[in-house]
Amino acid sequence: MGQDKKYHKPINDSFVNVLSAIGNENRPEVKITARPFLKWVGGKRSILQELVKRVPEDYTSYNEPFLGGGALFFELQPEVAKLSDINFHLIITFRAVQNDIENLIKHLKVHEAKHCKEYYLKARKKLSTEQDPTKIASLFIYINKTCFNGLYRVNKAGGFNVPMGDYKNPAILDEDNLRNVNKVLEDVDIRQQSFNQIKPKKDAFYYLDPPYHDTYSQYDGSGFGNEEHMQLALFCGEINRAGGYFMLSNSDNEFVRKLYKIYNIETVSAYRSISCKAYQRGKKNEVIVRNY
Repeated sequence: MGQDKKYHKPINDSFVNVLSAIGNENRPEVKITARPFLKWVGGKRSILQELVKRVPEDYTSYNEPFLGGGALFFELQPEVAKLSDINFHLIITFRAVQNDIENLIKHLKVHEAKHCKEYYLKARKKLSTEQDPTKIASLFIYINKTCFNGLYRVNKAGGFNVPMGDYKNPAILDEDNLRNVNKVLEDVDIRQQSFNQIKPKKDAFYYLDPPYHDTYSQYDGSGFGNEEHMQLALFCGEINRAGGYFMLSNSDNEFVRKLYKIYNIETVSAYRSISCKAYQRGKKNEVIVRNY
């Protein structure tokens, strides 16, 4: 790695195809075909290549504190990765895919065979009371694939309350992809924690994809408001001072731009399918913020 440079220049567009073939220092030589196994509001598939071409040229570890569907992680497949999120059901599901894939698939086959509205409502209720981690994960994947638009929403008591979606043949189980995801996650550090529990390290890369400002933010029941966004900006300052690299995605508005005005801010266009406000659905501008 170039120890004489504090930060590296962004990857040029012309290098994208080369990187997909040979990777950087933190990418495996052989990439497994694996994609996000959950639907997630705010997923990054629509701007994935915009993110990929802005990843630092080299870094010691990949860190994603707002995991969600993990689209960028699955695209990059870095050799050293630390994935985290505050959402309990999300993290326990990733761990089940990592550590108990065959039992998870067995439970999903049962859900797939019994799927109907009555069974969905029972499964939704059971999600809050089930104790077995792999069964919790199977319920979470089943509900995620069959609820309205893959939306994660809980009430004040922590109960999942999204209605069933109107799908004729929901894709509840994709065995091949789940097994591939299992292989990709083999040596990954997966934790339930908040971003502010992380201690930034020199030369580490942090991709930050928080609940977007002024959009849907009920991913864990506690919300993510102005105070949390300001705390996240302070965390980015900690990364910067530690000599790490961060790339952050967020809404393109005055509040966000003021928070990150000392950094590199670029605008991209992405499609939003769900928002708390109707006027925010459809094609919208977002910002990608970097300290390099």
